[in-house]
Amino acid sequence: MLAPLLLVSALNLGAAPDPLAAPRAEAEALVLIQQTLQWYTATVGETSIQAETYLGHDRLFSKETIARFRKAAKEPGISADERRAREYFQAYLANEYLSQSTSKYDDRAQNAALQATVRLPWMKDPVPYKQLDLIVADEKDAGRRAEIEKARSEIQKTVLNPILAEKEAMAQKLARALGYRSYVELSEESRRAQLRPFMVEGKRFLDATDAMFKELLAEVTQRELGIPAAQLRRSDFNRLFKAPRHERFFPADIAVPSFKAFLAGMGIDFKTVAGTEVRVDDAVNPLKEPRAACWGIRVPSDVRVNVKPLPGLDSLGVFFHEGGHAVMFANTTTKVWEFQQLGPGALTEGLGETFRYAWADPVWLRRYRSFVQAHNAETKRNDPLMSDQDIRELSRLQALYQLYYLRRYAYAKLVYESVLHGGTPSLWKGIYDRPTGDPMALYRDVFSTAYAVPMDESDALRFRTDVDDTFYSLDYARSFALAHLMSEGMRAKFGADWYGSPAAGKLIKTIVAEGNKTEAEDVAKLFGVPFDLRPAEARLRRLVAETAAPPGARN
Repeated sequence: MLAPLLLVSALNLGAAPDPLAAPRAEAEALVLIQQTLQWYTATVGETSIQAETYLGHDRLFSKETIARFRKAAKEPGISADERRAREYFQAYLANEYLSQSTSKYDDRAQNAALQATVRLPWMKDPVPYKQLDLIVADEKDAGRRAEIEKARSEIQKTVLNPILAEKEAMAQKLARALGYRSYVELSEESRRAQLRPFMVEGKRFLDATDAMFKELLAEVTQRELGIPAAQLRRSDFNRLFKAPRHERFFPADIAVPSFKAFLAGMGIDFKTVAGTEVRVDDAVNPLKEPRAACWGIRVPSDVRVNVKPLPGLDSLGVFFHEGGHAVMFANTTTKVWEFQQLGPGALTEGLGETFRYAWADPVWLRRYRSFVQAHNAETKRNDPLMSDQDIRELSRLQALYQLYYLRRYAYAKLVYESVLHGGTPSLWKGIYDRPTGDPMALYRDVFSTAYAVPMDESDALRFRTDVDDTFYSLDYARSFALAHLMSEGMRAKFGADWYGSPAAGKLIKTIVAEGNKTEAEDVAKLFGVPFDLRPAEARLRRLVAETAAPPGARN
């Protein structure tokens, strides 16, 4: 049974009473309830009742309250911190207004996806649509992987895409009803970033890395999947990035102890600045969500991570990412609730990716090998150890993974979603100058370019389902840029093995202390570089060069 909720005192950054206190306190209590319920849904399989939590909060998420905070954020004479807090809160209200108003479409799509099944010729029973990601990643045969994706596309075409088309039209209409010129303007305000400058940089990165990406793609797919580059299809990427050849090095129960060892090298423990332990639920419960996730229930004192132990680097990488969120929540010292819980996601996602990106670095991979060796001795196990060749090959696979996702998000997703969400052509002028009238054809074209793999019609039918609401794709793209920037910045300040530097850990704690008040550009200034994709390009080129096979050796 949940303990009775305590009344939450309102934010007060100045001496005078805050006239906006009531809606802030209401939202703070609501988010506390929602996150606690999400935790129980994820860890023990409790039925989700998120929709019911909004009952009685119509006034909080009304157009009038949103307009009130939008005006309050422009009020003269308030402190810079108070202005930013109000901007974060107003963006939260606008996003929640859209989410609630379009939830019926999400519910219809989610329920339809849960009920949908497909027929695969080699399986006796119908296969649930929601299981296809796992099945395609486990499938060894490339032809069958393509059949799985074709079966999936029929559900997208006939069931999901019509629902999501209605949602898209409604979301754009609602954004204008809130006083925004477009859905794009609302999204840019929420992400506190402009789309066009980052799209320009994304296109530059795409062109600059094209030869490196294609050469690495050909090498890695041949080695990992036995597929020549000319035969590669989008349906093969899930299997490729699951890294099945390397799964034996990452047993299911290694995630938590290896992450604690990762932190310990930098002098970070898995405790909060309030003196409490970060709560990790790693129980093997058949009803729990399989993907790791993190909640800052009460920042910083109550931070929780859910993980369902699964073998393989893909699962381990996700846990390291969620562990990054936990470290940020646990070391946030600001008392401003908006900076604890709201605002753009680039910093928290960026720290998570910084931790995940360690798996491309041979320096960390060798540290991990030493950890496994010590863990074997301590627990009397015999988990296999990576050889230097394994480390080289895994580093190159992970470098490819990071290139793939930057090209996907910083170019393809931003271009496609700018068009889909009703942006003006000036956004993508000079970045994408082909026809944009057919969203499915556009999706097929930009993603074929990003992946360097031809997309067929069944691939292109993802054009409605592969969309991030209010351009969270921009937060992701910026977080990937930030992760590379931080990784290179740490290396420059503390040496190649910054994973063993307590000074690096101290700097991480400093960066996250103010929560989401600190933005990506602030971190770039700390390292003395512009915020763009040049550190990402430099890091990936360095990793690929460092792990190249010696002359005369076969890849």
